[in-house]
Amino acid sequence: MAGETAADAADAPVDDIVVTARKTRERLQDVPLAITAVGGADLRRNDHIRLEDLNQLVPSANVVVTNGHQASISIRGLGNNPGSDGLENSASLFLDGVYLGRPGMAATDLIDVQQIEVLRGPQGTLFGKNTTAGAVNITTEAPSFTLGARGQATYGNFNYQQYQGSLTGPITDRLAFRVTGYRTTRDGIVDNITTGRKTSGLGRDGARLQLLWKPTDDLSVRLIGEYSSEQQSSGAVTVIPSMGLTPAAIQAKLTATGAKIAIDPTGRTTAVDGPVATGTKQGAGSAQIDWTFGGGFKLTSITAFRYWQYRSDSDTEGSSADVIYGGYYIQDRQWTQEVRLALPRMGNVDALVGLYYFNQYVETDQHLNYGKDAAAWLSGIPNSLLPVYAKVSPQIAGLLAFNNTRWDTLANPLTHSIAGFGQVNWHVTPKWNVTVGLRETHETKREDVSRPIPVAAPTGLPVTALASQAAAPIHAAISNTAASFLFSTDYHPSESLMVYGLVSRGQKAGGLNTTLPPTGLGADALKVEPEVATNYEIGIKSELWDRRIQLNLNLFRTEIRNYQANVLKEVNGQVVQLLTNAGRVRAQGVEAEATLRPVENLTLHGYVAYNDAKYRSYPAGPCPIETTGRPTCDLSGRPVAGAPRWTTGVNGTYEHDLGRGLVGYGSAEFSYRSHFYGSLDDSRLTVTGGYGLLNLRAGVREKNGLWDLSVWGRNVTNAVYASNYFNYGSILPGTYVAFFGDPATYGATLRFNF
Repeated sequence: MAGETAADAADAPVDDIVVTARKTRERLQDVPLAITAVGGADLRRNDHIRLEDLNQLVPSANVVVTNGHQASISIRGLGNNPGSDGLENSASLFLDGVYLGRPGMAATDLIDVQQIEVLRGPQGTLFGKNTTAGAVNITTEAPSFTLGARGQATYGNFNYQQYQGSLTGPITDRLAFRVTGYRTTRDGIVDNITTGRKTSGLGRDGARLQLLWKPTDDLSVRLIGEYSSEQQSSGAVTVIPSMGLTPAAIQAKLTATGAKIAIDPTGRTTAVDGPVATGTKQGAGSAQIDWTFGGGFKLTSITAFRYWQYRSDSDTEGSSADVIYGGYYIQDRQWTQEVRLALPRMGNVDALVGLYYFNQYVETDQHLNYGKDAAAWLSGIPNSLLPVYAKVSPQIAGLLAFNNTRWDTLANPLTHSIAGFGQVNWHVTPKWNVTVGLRETHETKREDVSRPIPVAAPTGLPVTALASQAAAPIHAAISNTAASFLFSTDYHPSESLMVYGLVSRGQKAGGLNTTLPPTGLGADALKVEPEVATNYEIGIKSELWDRRIQLNLNLFRTEIRNYQANVLKEVNGQVVQLLTNAGRVRAQGVEAEATLRPVENLTLHGYVAYNDAKYRSYPAGPCPIETTGRPTCDLSGRPVAGAPRWTTGVNGTYEHDLGRGLVGYGSAEFSYRSHFYGSLDDSRLTVTGGYGLLNLRAGVREKNGLWDLSVWGRNVTNAVYASNYFNYGSILPGTYVAFFGDPATYGATLRFNF
């Protein structure tokens, strides 16, 4: 603002953040629930273009994106179920009001984002799809009737290149457009000691076209079409950590095949000789119509379609031998329709009601290819001796039939969900409000799971010796109707202070396993019961020091019934893994956030959260690999995997006028999370120690923002940390497969605006 003095700037209040979490525009400080909002300017300033960047900006959030399929979002320790094709996530994703049926649909570069809101606790009485852990609400910038363009180019180590651009403006006085595009590439960061090449490279690109038509001041139509793709060479297995030693069981397999394996606790080497490719493609279109009529009534309709495709091939056992590689081919199509009506305030009451429909059809092909060394690996007998043993051992002869074969498991889950929801706000007095919300959901899922006769990989012809491994289609179906609710009250003793309390319940839909049931079990073994969460919360939102400080604090306790998780079961002497209901879980803790502007041109934001998430009842949980002789273990009272007790972070930006129309600036971000278990079984081998991540940036820009040049570093201390772990059982006995975060990266970015 022209004429602003240094004293004025120093005394300036923290900017108001406007959110739409309750389907209306209101100040963040006036919303009676735990919510964090990150604006587009803050995201762009530090190049936060990935969903997993929320881990450094939001308390109690953990986003893991290994690839488009293995992606999950957990809030307050709830929601760690990546790669479940017949099950939705506990923490839901919404993009411009459209529910995304799987987290991997947002595993793209987030360009032209206006704001990201993270809501903690069950949501459903205002959002289309129900949720138990929380919601991530992403809003992109709409077309503008003022001509403008924005672009940037970035280069960093590992040959990291990122280009993005956006153009918006009027077509007529009633029609505007916005077109956005990006491309990101990076060379590999993991050394392959077998091939001598680098792996874990990536390539992403996408485009989005929007039209905004406003035929009258009371009616608007927003059309969005988008396409994106992602290719990685991370595969599904790249590193095998195990206390620095190769277990004897694996050593016998390596001896039998003459292979080598990489044991690297830093995750920077691999020994795979097979494929390591994963990739996603998706396209989407949506139409949002907003009509205001009758003195304040507002009708909103959002119709959307999204197509998502995933394909992967990866070396499963992680060695230089030709043993096992496999992956997925998945096609996901979803239709959503939401209609809601916001009623204006009538006396002391205003309300919102809506209807929601969700249809999702998924086709999955989980394939497994056995190579020429498969029988030797599985038996521990060298290839040269296998024919001799096969003459006297039917079991070895059966294993030999596995060599050079391909196995496919096919499934096609179909979901129909319809819901009615609404929320009423009663303004009892000018300072006291009561909110009541209700949702009724009816949902059905059905699928057929089958396995054709395994085929010879070179010819594609059925292998007669493996005909008994085929499985005819097994039909499974579930259906349920359930209610969710919200009751909250908030009181404003003054304009700068609000206290609130709430009780809410959400239900996550049941699911279907997309694998064959264990031997001896039928279709019922594929079914997963709905997950029900009840959340209790009290909080304070305040503004202090002439509104130069915003300070928010809340205490929560969430009870989960029928918690959905992967567990091990023993059936006919075999241990198998299924997605099922683990029992009861409890998460409780405290979260605090603060934003302040202590001196001129300095803005700081910080948070700290304590979360005690435990299995209250999990009597038949999976056993860690260091526990032998038991098919299941009682994990009751143990910590929930992927849920650190402490998460904290602080970030700040400082600007200084350099004269001659230039402004210098610097920013820093630091986040820390205490140790947590990386696998569901709470194995001590998967404990990720407490680690911190530090990002730094310094730059200079033209005063009016026409251009901006900065240098930056991410994870500048080169912290080594695993994001998640998997136990591959008999394939890799005695160890876990881990996936690591990126090492230190550095680069420079040039931006322009006009």
